[in-house]
Amino acid sequence: MNPALTHIHDTLQSIKNEIKEEIIGQDAMIDRLIITFFAGGHALLEGVPGLGKTRTIRTFAKVLGLDTGRISFTPDLLPSDLTGNEIYRQQKGEFTLRKGPIFTHILLADEINRTPPKVQSALLEAMEEKKVTIGEKTLDLPSPFVVFATQNPLEHEGTYPLPEAQLDRFLMRIIISHPSIQDEKNILKQECLGGKKIQKTEEVTEKKKKEDLLEMIDYIAKSVRVDEHIYTYITDILSATRKITESVIEKEFDSIESRVKFWNAKIPLLSYGASTRAGLAMIRAGRVRAIMSGRDYMLPEDVKLLAHDILDHRIGLSYEAASEWLSTYTVTEKILDTVQIP
Repeated sequence: MNPALTHIHDTLQSIKNEIKEEIIGQDAMIDRLIITFFAGGHALLEGVPGLGKTRTIRTFAKVLGLDTGRISFTPDLLPSDLTGNEIYRQQKGEFTLRKGPIFTHILLADEINRTPPKVQSALLEAMEEKKVTIGEKTLDLPSPFVVFATQNPLEHEGTYPLPEAQLDRFLMRIIISHPSIQDEKNILKQECLGGKKIQKTEEVTEKKKKEDLLEMIDYIAKSVRVDEHIYTYITDILSATRKITESVIEKEFDSIESRVKFWNAKIPLLSYGASTRAGLAMIRAGRVRAIMSGRDYMLPEDVKLLAHDILDHRIGLSYEAASEWLSTYTVTEKILDTVQIP
């Protein structure tokens, strides 16, 4: 790698190490948050309460030295609570603009699936356009602007599932699992001792100024090589999501007759496949992972490692597949096993 990419690689490792000083046992989540940010995308974090999602995002923002805002998405939330509104000042006889919590660099959207679709639509415009409309004014959001949203997969009462268009705007859906036994023990010890606090020094803050972060995001997008065989591999994966059938999934059947009947039916496993935006997400995320791995070029393993995070929330199971208790994870895994690696 050239000196500029080497500097970016060292910076990304420094960011990761600083976060790990305060967050124990969530290395995969930390890696994916870093990839999401430097790929210029947004992430949806899914996991049961108490796994450190909110704390990790706050620590992430603190390490980068960026402003962060948090909003709890509740059923009574209004779009203006997110974006802001115009307030009439009777004394002056004019409207004054009040900006909402979305005007920040890193927005933590807690339990995003608990708010009505009209609020989700307001967030959708911000995520896609990096702008919000308040009254007759369209305002640019700060740059960089990243949304880290959380949702609890166990709660269904009073929730509003995110529509496909909203899910497609998230570069990744990061599934958070429980830490290992040893990591959990270390977390308990750390909390009993008061926890570690990141001490911001002038040198660290200077190293991660907002302008430098924007330059790194832009430089990664322009400098990491993507060869022709990587493009072919990604398009083959996308194509497979649009035509995969039950006949390519190994299943147990009661008899040979039932097996033949089921396989000949070639039942579609997915009601819809991944969009072209998913392929772009693979390239953007794969470039950042290549830098984190000390390379200035992408490999198929960069695509394969991040495929579940990028694809699983962008594909929809067919009725037949859902009735057989299949999951999008299972389908994606089979696709990765069947598509030839260049």
